[in-house]
Amino acid sequence: MKTNRDSQQHSETLARYMSGEMCEVELHAFEKEISVSEESKISIDTMKKQWSAMKEFNNPAKPDTRKAWDKLHHRLSDENLIPQQLAAPKISQVPNMIRAAAVIMVLLGISAVIYLNMKPKPAADLVQINTVNEVNTLIKTLADGSVIYIAQNSRFSFPKYFQSESRNVELEGEAFFDITPDKDKPFIIETDEAFIEVLGTSFNVKTKNDHSFELFVDKGKVKVTPKNNTSAGQLVVAGEMITSIAHNLVKSKHVQVNELAWYRQRMHFKDEPLQNIISVLNRNFNTTFVLAEKELGTHKMTATFHNETTETMTELICATLNLKSQTVNGSVVLSENKESAKPD
Repeated sequence: MKTNRDSQQHSETLARYMSGEMCEVELHAFEKEISVSEESKISIDTMKKQWSAMKEFNNPAKPDTRKAWDKLHHRLSDENLIPQQLAAPKISQVPNMIRAAAVIMVLLGISAVIYLNMKPKPAADLVQINTVNEVNTLIKTLADGSVIYIAQNSRFSFPKYFQSESRNVELEGEAFFDITPDKDKPFIIETDEAFIEVLGTSFNVKTKNDHSFELFVDKGKVKVTPKNNTSAGQLVVAGEMITSIAHNLVKSKHVQVNELAWYRQRMHFKDEPLQNIISVLNRNFNTTFVLAEKELGTHKMTATFHNETTETMTELICATLNLKSQTVNGSVVLSENKESAKPD
């Protein structure tokens, strides 16, 4: 059953964490989940101490293992953390090595309970964008200036503000990423199948219903680490594509760059600050929009741009936000339309 498989996977994840076998990407993601709940952090810390204590079972110079087991067993029993099928009626009469094995079984059994309890609790500042009913490409600029182009039938989750050590987001579906470089704070995307780590680049990620995915790098390079084998991470550079086939990563050259044209065809901004909108337009089209007053950049706007000329883009922005424009040295300067506010 799926529940049993999930429990086994959660147990293995905790075992890798406590034994120090996680890669940096997986460690970041796991500690992010732990930090969501203070109760989860305390439970994991307790398990780490118990895990370390198991190393003492085979050392005759250490304290009595029977007493150690009895104490652990009673504590877990009092807190209702021992699964019914793992409860042992006469553990105190079992040899030390078997007792140690029993401890491992109990810890792995309760690990799924702890992990599942902490898993569903999202961070308080987590924002989720769902484009199931969106026919356009939804554009979102993150707190670090990175721009995400989210395709139809996709779900993208991100924190309102990034933590100090990394920038972690989640994706189901397809999105094009244009990431702001930051060598001290890696950008990490989590999908059902893998972790994708990047410092600063642009690339397209597409996940599928069967949990497979494909990634194409337009600029820079990224590292893709499969969740089921964290030692099999691969670097993907510009012009390369990587696909998961039967849970294995297969890398190849990719020359069909026109496939990436989708994210610029129908660009939709929803309640987005004007500064973010003109930055995206300037990145993707032959435009140079400039704001005469910095304060104008905070004005929010909802609009869709589809095969627009610079003139029609300018008209749409000015009409929506009551601005005026003038061309200065090839740049379109947007400013407040004070004249329209005057009484007749």
